[in-house]
Amino acid sequence: MSLRWRLFLLYLLPLAAMTLVLLVSLRNIAISAANAHMPDMASMMPGMVGDIEEAIAVGVTQAVFIGLGLGILVAITASFLVSDRLSHTFVRLSRASRVIAAGRYDERIDYTGGDEIGELVGAFNEMAERLEETESLRRELLATISHELRTPLSNIQGYMEGLMDGVVPEDPATYQLVHREAGRLARLVHDVERLSRVEAGLEPPKPNLLPAGPLVSEVIERIRPLFHEQGVALDKREPEGTPMVWADEDKLVQVLLSLLDNAVKHTPKSGRVTVTVEEGANNTTLLRIADTGVGIPAEDLPHVFERFYRVDKSRSRVGGGTGIGLAVARSLVEQMGGTISATSTLGEGATFVVELPGGPPE
Repeated sequence: MSLRWRLFLLYLLPLAAMTLVLLVSLRNIAISAANAHMPDMASMMPGMVGDIEEAIAVGVTQAVFIGLGLGILVAITASFLVSDRLSHTFVRLSRASRVIAAGRYDERIDYTGGDEIGELVGAFNEMAERLEETESLRRELLATISHELRTPLSNIQGYMEGLMDGVVPEDPATYQLVHREAGRLARLVHDVERLSRVEAGLEPPKPNLLPAGPLVSEVIERIRPLFHEQGVALDKREPEGTPMVWADEDKLVQVLLSLLDNAVKHTPKSGRVTVTVEEGANNTTLLRIADTGVGIPAEDLPHVFERFYRVDKSRSRVGGGTGIGLAVARSLVEQMGGTISATSTLGEGATFVVELPGGPPE
């Protein structure tokens, strides 16, 4: 049975029940009222009373059935109008679903009503938009990974062909170049695997209440040799009473190492990176990593936490980066209930701020 006829029956059944009750009630009430106003006539002309009662019953019945007919007509009209609007919307939803199932994620439905159907259409359009974004990211990710793999593989293939043809000398320098390209491949595979595991939630954080200052000091000492090698100063600032942070220690260390590694790569020699620990609003702790490097252009700033995104692509390739570290850092911070943001002034440096809860959730 179609939606239109189902709606008609939904209108008709209560209308029929109401009509039956109304018919019986009105007949009894009308006859009782007539008898109450004709007590003397009942004794003088008993036959006339019966005729009057029958006439009242017929009149009430006719009136009720006329009303029933009008009600049925209104029910048919209302059900057809409502069902036409509903069925038209549902048909469009069904067709759009098939279009999306076929891989065309740009399909949308227009609906101006602010009712529950409008909420359904809005949810459908939002779902379609998310699917389109996911598909776009998937294609971009595949294209980027293919490009990232192609470069070291082409280099390795070129070196191997050169060695086989005798064009490239068989010396330690050549083997070192091949080893370096193989290392780039290994780092890329490792970073992609780590990112996929983190974003899939396969490594859920196990937060504890930690003193932020000592943890930051430990990370700084671990990475200080790299800063010394690059000729970049590394400082730490912390209030007298070190704030506490509610976080997974291992994952927070990964985040800080990734941010510091990113800072030293983009800070020139004789530059400075400063790590500041401070209390934030609403019982939070802020970890601020500020550098005096080249900075980030305004148009690139919103994208720095995206997968494989590089501000200075050529320099990042030389440095061996895969463009995944900041994406992993963002995922880890968000899983620990925090936020991460970046600000920058081009030519003056960049600042990354990690905000984490200062205690367990209440």
